[in-house]
Amino acid sequence: MKRIVSGLLITILLLAISGPALAESGDTSALQSTIEQYVHENADTTAAMSLSVFTAGEVLLEQSFGHINIADGIPNTLDDVFEWGSVTKLLLPVSAMQLVEQGLLDLNANINTYLPEGFLTKLAYNDPITIIHLLSHTAGFQEAIIELFVPSSGTIRSLEDAVRSLQPAQVFRPGEVTSYSNFGSALAGYIIERISGQSYHSYVHENIFAPLGMTQTALLPGLSDNPWVKAQRERVECYTPGLQHMGVADFAITWYPAGMATGTIADFRKFGQALLPDANGSSPLFQHPESLSNVYTPTSYYPDGVTGNNYHGFWAELHLAGKVIGHGGNTAGMSAMLHIDIENSLGTVIMTNQAGEQVYNRRMSTLIFGWSDFSQFDNSVNDVRVNTAFRSARTFQKGMFRIHAMMGSTMPMFQRSSDVLSVPLFTDFDRVAPGVYLAAENDMLSNIVMFISSDEAGNADGYTMMTSDYLRVSWGLIAFEVVILLMLLISGIYGIVVLIRLLVNKIRKKEQSYTVIRACIAAVFVLIMVHLAFFAISAFSLALTLSSMPIHGMIQILLPLTLIICTTLLLLKLKTPDLSKKQKRQIITPAIMCAFFMINTIYWQFWVFWV
Repeated sequence: MKRIVSGLLITILLLAISGPALAESGDTSALQSTIEQYVHENADTTAAMSLSVFTAGEVLLEQSFGHINIADGIPNTLDDVFEWGSVTKLLLPVSAMQLVEQGLLDLNANINTYLPEGFLTKLAYNDPITIIHLLSHTAGFQEAIIELFVPSSGTIRSLEDAVRSLQPAQVFRPGEVTSYSNFGSALAGYIIERISGQSYHSYVHENIFAPLGMTQTALLPGLSDNPWVKAQRERVECYTPGLQHMGVADFAITWYPAGMATGTIADFRKFGQALLPDANGSSPLFQHPESLSNVYTPTSYYPDGVTGNNYHGFWAELHLAGKVIGHGGNTAGMSAMLHIDIENSLGTVIMTNQAGEQVYNRRMSTLIFGWSDFSQFDNSVNDVRVNTAFRSARTFQKGMFRIHAMMGSTMPMFQRSSDVLSVPLFTDFDRVAPGVYLAAENDMLSNIVMFISSDEAGNADGYTMMTSDYLRVSWGLIAFEVVILLMLLISGIYGIVVLIRLLVNKIRKKEQSYTVIRACIAAVFVLIMVHLAFFAISAFSLALTLSSMPIHGMIQILLPLTLIICTTLLLLKLKTPDLSKKQKRQIITPAIMCAFFMINTIYWQFWVFWV
């Protein structure tokens, strides 16, 4: 409740500069003072930040703060470039609606109409996927990270090759679950290529950048479509939210329609201004005024069935006053945000050289738009107690990364009080309306609104939190997964201990039973754990490639096969007469450890590299 009261106080204090008042008056002195004070208060964790506040026809505030290179003291200027990250995806609904105006695209048609025959090879359902599904992240594809980021200096796949070769599995029925998908966005970009008859980046330059005078923005991986931007980008160092130096973080995004745009704050602002209707309700991006209003109609909803969540690719920012929609972006080393209030014709864009930055990209927006009147929301039909576990739909249901569903995407949630939901070791959510909660500020979530959903029996069966649905999982399943993960850890420790003991006994020249077979089994356990650790590190460091996946998969097939063979040979020793208890234990224990590991191998699909 303390955070809610604080929010209300901020709203009162900033009433003169929030929402319609700012847009109508154009007096930005109070806002500028407030922003500068906010930056000063957060100077200890600030690298570089550029900000623009605007209406459709006027720039109200445009400033740069901090340094693009802290060590060398190089200040951030309005000529420096930053990556849009996933805000790049907003070029897709604009492009799609332009093609709709030309009669070339039907947003509700089966996308197979626009793709080569048999192009999508990992579909689980016969239900048609539409452009609407791709734009609103409801096509049902699971997460994908292989070759999402690649070194800019290396070989970069064409967009067609990338979406053809790097397809993730479809794990949900189209239209049923919100699950953020970079692949879905890249696929939409490829469809625009197919329909327009030109490369996606050429289409965007010709139909969006050029009409808006955006001469300081690049889109292609490697930024080869704008040499000036490429040169400027090489000057900008990147940092973590805690100001740890990350270097230039020069990565290319293979699925570039999902997040590769890079440019100045002024160009970013020009795009934002074009998303606001002028006095006649028109936009330079469209031939007809209704096209922009069509973009701003909901394509998916929160569990109450009336509150829009996604608007053809724009996400609703329910914590802000007015009707604010937008998109955030994160790359390997930068963050960005675009917000527009479509009722009051006010917009902001923010760019930073810090990965996963929250202070400016999410928290500062309340200084500009003000806090939402949360009493407008009514999710009473789903206002139930929550004491269960949930799993993000944006995870891996199939394949070698499936273990991530347990390790990084499962959230036990408890009703700490009638007004607070708690996720242990993570954050709290404050109740702001019936069945509606607001995330407390932390390094991962800030000002994110959550709507609970419930089943017919009145039990919480999930929740929606902007870019993803979270689905209920049973405590029994969680317990099973925890137990088998402990089994996996025990088997690895067992392998290390046995190898050490065998070595020590050999040095001491003690008599040992079945030494060679036991040593092989222990060595295989250790090799498996080393490989799993190496695989995880490669995934987190964005080093996995499509060509490396079969290698990892074959290792996870051959090593367990070797383990099974060695364990079988050892079990055959049980037929030996007059075995001592110690000898029986030395046979049975490795077999149990083998069973521990095989349960994990089968359940987590460690060998399924082709998904």
